[in-house]
Amino acid sequence: MDYLKRTWANISLDNLNHNYQTLRARVPSGCRFLGVVKADAYGHGAVPVSRYLRELGADFLAVSNIEEAAQLRYGGIRGPILILGYTPVKFAEELSKMGLRQEVHSLEYARSLNERLKGLKRKLHIHIKLDTGMSRLGFFAYDHEQTVDELKEVAQMENLLIEGVFTHFPVADSIDGADTNFTHTQFERFTAMLSALEGVGIRPEIRHCCNSGASILYPEFAMDMIRPGIATYGILPSGDLRGMIDLKPVMSLRSTIFQIRDFEPNITVSYGRTYTTRDPEKIAVVGIGYADGLSRSFSNNISFLLHGKRVPQVGRICMDMCMIDISKVPEAKVGDVVTVFGEDGNDVIEVDSLSGRLNTIPYEILCGINKRIPRIFMDGENHTEILQYIV
Repeated sequence: MDYLKRTWANISLDNLNHNYQTLRARVPSGCRFLGVVKADAYGHGAVPVSRYLRELGADFLAVSNIEEAAQLRYGGIRGPILILGYTPVKFAEELSKMGLRQEVHSLEYARSLNERLKGLKRKLHIHIKLDTGMSRLGFFAYDHEQTVDELKEVAQMENLLIEGVFTHFPVADSIDGADTNFTHTQFERFTAMLSALEGVGIRPEIRHCCNSGASILYPEFAMDMIRPGIATYGILPSGDLRGMIDLKPVMSLRSTIFQIRDFEPNITVSYGRTYTTRDPEKIAVVGIGYADGLSRSFSNNISFLLHGKRVPQVGRICMDMCMIDISKVPEAKVGDVVTVFGEDGNDVIEVDSLSGRLNTIPYEILCGINKRIPRIFMDGENHTEILQYIV
């Protein structure tokens, strides 16, 4: 299998399998697993990842919008797919025809979907979103007596079937005392609303609330299904959870050296002349830049791995390439592989170490890997599939 060895991302199916099995082992047998594959499976490649998760036994998949769901269906992915975000009502018939599940967050939205589906012979499966404290989408699960009455009306709608009910935790990945108390409060609100609904005859088949943080810290909250996102891809949702679970990063990002040159002291490098050589230095040009997802804000602030050794990035990161100081790796040559993040020899550069440099989260780094970078799916040392978006 051939691909342009400029810059590429390796996707380890072995590590994906490891993470899946590790997360499933934390919750009771019979608890379902929802694979979150929104945002192109967090940058890993939605269709191949979805296919593999289904082969592993994932019961559900989840995406952000109908376009992402359609991509999976066109890619041959069957089984239940839940849309976690809003779908315009005019696409209600498409939701039903593709056998998708839609989150429903308000009575008005439910009424509009039901009206749009009049005349169809099959119902749209929906998952009711309860707001227990995220303060984003959802029916209020606290301090609003009318919520039960609203959901009673939804349950009676001719063209909608309440299959599931769920909520979302904003700080379940934190061990701070106030945050853990808030997460427990959210779960209490969720279960209280479930009890209230059961009291009026509404018993959804699938109750779910455990994202990555809750799947790790609160497996007792698993109920009928967990939906770990970033943890499935081997990244902890926060540093608070370090050492609590054995996860393996699924993606590594690599590039290659284009040119190597020797420079005397006091030579400036790249746009803005933000870096000046202090000694005689050997500088290599590497084929990755901010158009590939390597933020320009990393300039002069990170290192890569080359032959298992750390080499500093120097000068402003350009659109399509950047420079590294390889003075301490004299054996380096044009065409050598450079690791942006991942393992090389006995060292590793972790995604969260990069995200910390920008005061952001690993999610943003992974989701920002540009579509011109091919994803190479690996089973052990063997390429099983190459996902190339633009050729």
